[in-house]
Amino acid sequence: MVSVLATVQIASDDGSALPFDRLEPVYLATAGAIGLYYFDYGTDARMSSDELGDFFLVQIPLSGTARITSGAEEFDSTMSVASILQPGRPATMQWHEGQSQLIIRLARRSLEEHLQEILGSPLAEPLIFEPQMELGSPAIRGWRDAVELLEREVSNHDPITADSAAMEEFDTILLSQFLSAQPNNYSARLRSLAQSLT
Repeated sequence: MVSVLATVQIASDDGSALPFDRLEPVYLATAGAIGLYYFDYGTDARMSSDELGDFFLVQIPLSGTARITSGAEEFDSTMSVASILQPGRPATMQWHEGQSQLIIRLARRSLEEHLQEILGSPLAEPLIFEPQMELGSPAIRGWRDAVELLEREVSNHDPITADSAAMEEFDTILLSQFLSAQPNNYSARLRSLAQSLT
């Protein structure tokens, strides 16, 4: 399902609107395992999540900053450091006035099933990512380029978003790049596998 480009504005700090609120009707696009959302915070806002749902959220600041607490880690999310929220890990976010974000929603089941296919065996433990994403990393830049391509396709109403087979292939590319680029508890096995194939 694809919609026109839209921006959600949050102008209160009562925590009533969250980027992962399942009732939120405004989005840029949802396609297969991936959802893209823009959020624009009109004022300071502090929000907490004890139960994220069955998906990962990558929060990429397009302007401004936020303070993120994820498990035992606390860090500033800026235009060079994105944050990743994950199922089962409570998180608190303090967004500062003037921050806008691109939110990328990745279905956990799709990611874990794809990881199993790559490894050729069932997962011994749930997939866990490092909560900080270094946007300047070459591997992350490559993944971000693929996300930007999807953004352009959606906003231009290009054929890829209407072609289910093409979107499935695009999902696979984005998920593969994300698993490879962002450090996680299976990164060592993925690197070992990649080396064995070269």
